[in-house]
Amino acid sequence: MDRVDTTEDSKILIRPAKPEEWDDAMELAFRVFLKYESKDYGKEGTEAFAEFVTDNMLKKAFESGYYVVFLAFEGDELVGMIGIRNGNHISLLFVDGDHHRKGIGSKLIDRTEEYLRSNTQFGRMTVNSAPIAKDFYHKKGFKDCGELCEKDGIRYIPMEREFS
Repeated sequence: MDRVDTTEDSKILIRPAKPEEWDDAMELAFRVFLKYESKDYGKEGTEAFAEFVTDNMLKKAFESGYYVVFLAFEGDELVGMIGIRNGNHISLLFVDGDHHRKGIGSKLIDRTEEYLRSNTQFGRMTVNSAPIAKDFYHKKGFKDCGELCEKDGIRYIPMEREFS
């Protein structure tokens, strides 16, 4: 279902990604990662993230419906994206830097919950939050369910949010 959400002063369209939009979505994720997060992860983490967003297996999972992606557009411009794997796990949530603090990330979380409520049996969402995004997820009702972890140079805090 396509949905238009009104943010501060613009209309944002949130809808499922089309196969031909995969590369643009992953490019957005990597560009935002490089600008805001890579300095905290170093070479190993940056290389691991680059491998993840360019992984053909991930793309095939998307094409077969096992990896769900929603995109946020302002007009024709792609301004945000969220990926869902393993049924209820947010694996990528990125908003273009020029569009931060306009409610787009929140709308993507809300759309994900709406999707999960109507398409899965899960009563919760999980995420491995980057340390820089911890406060955002807490404001969206996520709670830490573990300590700060690191794998392949990527630091994250496991979190979850229940819904009914």
